[in-house]
Order: sequence, then C-alpha cells, then structure tokens
Amino acid sequence: MTRRLGPSSGAIVVAAALLAAGCGGGDEPPSDNSAEVRRENIINAVVDGHLPPVALMVYPWTQDVEINFIDGPNGDEDIVHAHGRRGPKLRWDLDEDGKIERDERTITERELYDATLKYRERR
Repeated sequence: MTRRLGPSSGAIVVAAALLAAGCGGGDEPPSDNSAEVRRENIINAVVDGHLPPVALMVYPWTQDVEINFIDGPNGDEDIVHAHGRRGPKLRWDLDEDGKIERDERTITERELYDATLKYRERR
C-alpha cells in the first residue's frame, strides 16, 4: 500500500488473522503495558487504517519492538518500502492531516515507529 485511502481488504484480513492468532490461551489477561497488548493495539490501528500494514514489522511476535526491522546500512534511518525492503517507497499520511506531505513520501523506520507511539497504549 503506497497511499492512504483506507485499509485494503487484504490488510484487514492479514491484521485480523494476526490479532486472532495472538489472542486467547492464557489464564490471565495480559497487563495493559505488555508487549502483547501493544502489538494488538498496533494491529487494530492498521485494521482501522491509521497505520500502514508494514507497521506490523515494528512489533514482531518474537519480541517487543524492532525499530530497525530493515537491517540496512543506516540503522533506524533506512527508508521503508511498501513491503519493508521491497516495493515502492512507503507513502502514508502519518500525521493524519488528510494529505501526504513531501516528508511523508519517504518514510524512515524511525518515523514509522514514532507514528505508532500514539496507538501503543490501550484505549
């Protein structure tokens, strides 16, 4: 996805499957600040169209947060593409002002992570 027009049906299906796979099975509900809850909140933000699907790469199932998920030469300043390292450069209205500004046409891993922060906590 290179432009924010709302979540695609494919992104919704993938995010919903990820959410379902990570839920249930535990005797105690996760704490509001657990990695599992933060991950679920990011999945919900993707499903709702607030974040691009590639934002899920920042919150892998194997660990809490992976800001440098591309593992390129520039640390967390590597450019994010629609599919992580592949596809066209990610273009997304990260500040949700209704326009994709010039600086939202080339998004770094750090900028994507920063955009997720307001969705991490339980609402």
